[in-house]
Amino acid sequence: MKKVAFLCDSSADITKQEAEALDIHVIRMPIIIDGTAFVEEETIKDEAIIEALQRNAKVTTTQPSLGEILTMWDTLLETHDEVFYLPLSRELSGTCRNAIQLAQEPPYQGRVIVVDSTFACYPIIKLLETARAMYDKGYTGAQIKQKLEDEGELFAILIPENLQALKNGGRISAAAAALAGLLKIHPLLKVEHGAIDVQDKVRTLSKAYKAGIDACLQDVDPKDYDWMIIDAYNRSASDELKLMLEKACAQPVEQHIFKAIIMSHTGPGTIGFGRIKKIKY
Repeated sequence: MKKVAFLCDSSADITKQEAEALDIHVIRMPIIIDGTAFVEEETIKDEAIIEALQRNAKVTTTQPSLGEILTMWDTLLETHDEVFYLPLSRELSGTCRNAIQLAQEPPYQGRVIVVDSTFACYPIIKLLETARAMYDKGYTGAQIKQKLEDEGELFAILIPENLQALKNGGRISAAAAALAGLLKIHPLLKVEHGAIDVQDKVRTLSKAYKAGIDACLQDVDPKDYDWMIIDAYNRSASDELKLMLEKACAQPVEQHIFKAIIMSHTGPGTIGFGRIKKIKY
């Protein structure tokens, strides 16, 4: 049986300890705070990023360099027959497209499998675990890649606690953020087909949370999906909302934390509801 290395980047919200326990390799992504670059989990921790966001620093992220990706591949191929790489959604980062092109060149062709990804956050880990199970059943890397690309589906609603991080990162204007704050408007950000867009705008957080759950349940059979709730260090709200989502979908709900990459864009306190289509194999 081939020895396969499973690889993602740190937008998958996975700590070093979790990665080691799951035998998943991670390319750590850079975070830039007021012009100074750090590497998530390597040279900066979530607590420092939260502090920077709370003092209204400009916090942004960038994709790993091609050199870092190739170095990781080369290192893994020294001890593995194949690398199965599931990067951040192609709609949110150039890493996916670049990696797909690189994997078609020697010496990586046939040895590095890159999924044309529409995934982000914890669902990446969920799908890597599915890929591992499929390898164990005898599927080839190419077959697994095709299966995930054809049948993989992520839908989620992100609800920032406030718009400060979005404003500081330049994703909305200061005037729009001020007006939203004045009117107590909370946007619902939709993650669908790998892209992020505005789903709705709701007054009060409680209405936003209810609307987020309703959006995730619309026009689907809950049994066909795995369900999750993810929070950016807002566990008290997450605990309560987990119960609401479980009641609404009548399915188990996994609970996870937004780590540095997503939190840098949406801010501490963000809540996300989501569903991941179960892959049948």
